[in-house]
Amino acid sequence: MELKIQPDNENIIRELCSSGRIPHTVIIEGSDRDERDSAALLLASGAVCRENERPCLCCTACHKVMENHHPDVFLPEPSKNLKSGILSLKDLRDSYLSQMSVKPNEAGCKVYVFRDADKLLREDAQNALLKTIEEPPQDLLFIFTAESAKSMLLTVRSRARIITLKHSENTDEESERIAEEIVDGIVSNYEYDLLRTLSSLTDKEKLSGALTAFAEKLRQTLGFYSGVNTQDTAVKRMSRKLDRTRVIALVGITNEAVRKLKTNVNLQLLTTWLSSQYRRITWQK
Repeated sequence: MELKIQPDNENIIRELCSSGRIPHTVIIEGSDRDERDSAALLLASGAVCRENERPCLCCTACHKVMENHHPDVFLPEPSKNLKSGILSLKDLRDSYLSQMSVKPNEAGCKVYVFRDADKLLREDAQNALLKTIEEPPQDLLFIFTAESAKSMLLTVRSRARIITLKHSENTDEESERIAEEIVDGIVSNYEYDLLRTLSSLTDKEKLSGALTAFAEKLRQTLGFYSGVNTQDTAVKRMSRKLDRTRVIALVGITNEAVRKLKTNVNLQLLTTWLSSQYRRITWQK
């Protein structure tokens, strides 16, 4: 398979692999389906690659992952007898769960890549995986991809490392400047600083660009928590002020605001609401 992944997103995966701290369960969200699949295969390659810089994408193990021939990397497919694109609970148990306790054949771990997990796995299937996710063997790695991690069960999300891929939208310098002002407002002890910045955005396109740039800084902050280096001072300021849970909540509210912008929404009401939501998240105990 040819990888289709932006350099920034590829760096996030590679730095996680090189850190030697790949968690047992990872959810990859954001961007488009091709990029999520590419990121998942890149991470799977990094988990089984034996070279010093992983994934090298040149060794036999990496080639096997890319060609879907590695005996320790599994990509569960929908049940053939179902037209809904769902992996049935019976097939999950018979074909995959029953084999998870078996030692790897070649690699140091076994990897299960559930692509489009939010559509592939119903609640009963996710719950069936939960016991293994809660008490995973040292040689087992789960990778789930989803348009949004929120579409999966909270019990699964809470035990996973969530990687949010950067979207391909480019932001201009003004959007970057305003996004930094939003960060300043977020970390400020005074609510007026944030409200002033947001209320000054009376143009829908300008507000959309600023929120897109701010959402990217939030994603970079999540990456920073996972050991991905950054030179963005705004990202570092947020990482010192906020924990992962708050940043994830800010991502959700920001995405919701961007969706509202696509409707006939009153901008003043939207920015006032957004300011109150941001402060609620950052000030909550």
